[in-house]
Amino acid sequence: MKSRNPFLLRASERIESDAGFLRLYSPLVLDYFIENIEGKELWNSLLFIRSSPGAGKSSLLRLFEPNSLITLLNRKSGDEFKEIFGKLKRLKVVSDDRVNVLGVSLAFTRNYELLENFSGLQPGQRERLFYSLLNSRIITATLRAILSLARIRFPEDLDKIEFTFHDEKLFFKKINLPCNGRVLYDWAAGIEKSIYDLLDSFLPVNPTSIEGHSELFSFEVLHPDCITIDGRKLFDRILFMLDDVHKLSPVQRDGLITQLIEKRNNTTIWLSERLEALNNLKTPRGRDYEEFNLESYWKEREVKFEKLLSNIATKRAAESRDDVEFSLDSQQNELELDTIYDEAKETLANSIVKLTAGTRRFDVWKEHLFNFDVTKQEWCELAKQMEILIQRNLARNELPLEYLLSLEELKLKTADDKVVQAAKLFLSRQFNIPYYFGMGMLAKISTNNVEQFLGFGAPLYERMLSLNLNMTSVTISVKDQDKEIRRIANNKWKDLSKMIPEHVMVSRFLRNFCTFCVEETFRPTAPYAPGVNGFYIDAERTIRQIKDEEWLDNYIFEDLQTVINTCLAFNLLHTKEVTQGVKGQKKNIYYLNRWLCIKFGLPLSYGGWRSKKPDDLLRWTRR
Repeated sequence: MKSRNPFLLRASERIESDAGFLRLYSPLVLDYFIENIEGKELWNSLLFIRSSPGAGKSSLLRLFEPNSLITLLNRKSGDEFKEIFGKLKRLKVVSDDRVNVLGVSLAFTRNYELLENFSGLQPGQRERLFYSLLNSRIITATLRAILSLARIRFPEDLDKIEFTFHDEKLFFKKINLPCNGRVLYDWAAGIEKSIYDLLDSFLPVNPTSIEGHSELFSFEVLHPDCITIDGRKLFDRILFMLDDVHKLSPVQRDGLITQLIEKRNNTTIWLSERLEALNNLKTPRGRDYEEFNLESYWKEREVKFEKLLSNIATKRAAESRDDVEFSLDSQQNELELDTIYDEAKETLANSIVKLTAGTRRFDVWKEHLFNFDVTKQEWCELAKQMEILIQRNLARNELPLEYLLSLEELKLKTADDKVVQAAKLFLSRQFNIPYYFGMGMLAKISTNNVEQFLGFGAPLYERMLSLNLNMTSVTISVKDQDKEIRRIANNKWKDLSKMIPEHVMVSRFLRNFCTFCVEETFRPTAPYAPGVNGFYIDAERTIRQIKDEEWLDNYIFEDLQTVINTCLAFNLLHTKEVTQGVKGQKKNIYYLNRWLCIKFGLPLSYGGWRSKKPDDLLRWTRR
């Protein structure tokens, strides 16, 4: 059933119908696999899928679940499904007549931490029961997935599954193999029930009564060649998808990853987790595992990400029962802004005359400007560019006051896109001229995060639906876009206290940092054009008592570590690696999420960042 505003449907798990999910899903993210690890290399590997909330991790995993793939196979000829089917076929996930991959999904929840924090257990006992719980849940999830792929009933048809693993290592101590699916399921489900009975008990615990496992063996034993239904092999590969791995305790997460890396038994495992700061694996990427950071992937492909969002917007709008296209005006309406530009033109002309009153150095530039026969918008943009360049020139004070600067020099300097963009931003701030508008700008605002795009897209589409009711053009003017986008950003700022832990300290840090960015950005000379919206942590210039690079491990900076971790985990900051300095030194720059740039009137570009000492950043968390 179609909804009025499909942009309000955010997370994939809230879209109940598999067909509805597939209609709304844009498969461009699958190009990562096609580009980098097409074919055999996609399988038999350990892959971490990382991002902040809303970037599309869970949607990607849902695509590989049995019900999604069966629905896709049954509708592969439909126009809405051809592109997804074609990409998955290239990856050998499906063929024309069958699903080749069994997707097994297991979502971690906070209840695993109950086991870690249970006081009645010794550390070694906790570890054994954790592996027991994981083995049992992976096995039961696999059995459910098999029945879904076979399109038969759970639990009634468990008997039809045959499990023929040769148990030479004696993993299964309480059942005889081979066995059918019901025997295997009852054994695994019994372990899980025993563990939770133990945790819920008020009596003294006896963990030895539960079958404890010393290793994570479920991935090894669940091999496609060992599983049949009514004597036939149903799939070629199993893809194990572990979602929300960050919800495990640190000890559990480290234990899980250590087991997976040490075993490396040619199993395909994807671990999806929230991107958290300063928490890196101590194993060499490439040999032991691969990493797919969704936001970094799109960050390096801005044009493709804009295409992705346009694709999503088209698909969402097509699902609206009101049949309204998603349409954003990308050009200013000069008639609508005529009065504003008249005021700006007069103000800028007076400013330039006043700035240059004591010198003839800029006479050629002024003559060109005052005889410049263009639209008011173009005139004001050139005047603001000139004002910035004049401020820079006067600040250097290197030339005699009577030295005339040439028109060629003006044209060369105004061809610098950073100056052009800074001038537009300065004009917007000074005269309230629309700045945040158009699909390209909306893609930048989304900060490589699909859910953030939908968060801005839903109110904009609601406005289009209202315009449609009034029988007017549904295209939103740039003035209304800018106003609505700023309103959404302000509301997101107000909601921070409901969304994040340590919100007082985090909000204080962000406000102080953004105030610093505004001060640096709108200096008259625009020294970091088009503006500042990022920082680099310069540990070499930290307080004397702490050695270089050791601030991360020092309790003095615990508040700063908490703030940065929280900001990264909740997509308030994101990192971008740049190469700069001696011998191509690599630096991680922390940039503001683009909705925060809107809240404080900053540019959406990258490259404008300042180095800050850890102790300077720490002060921003406390004052």
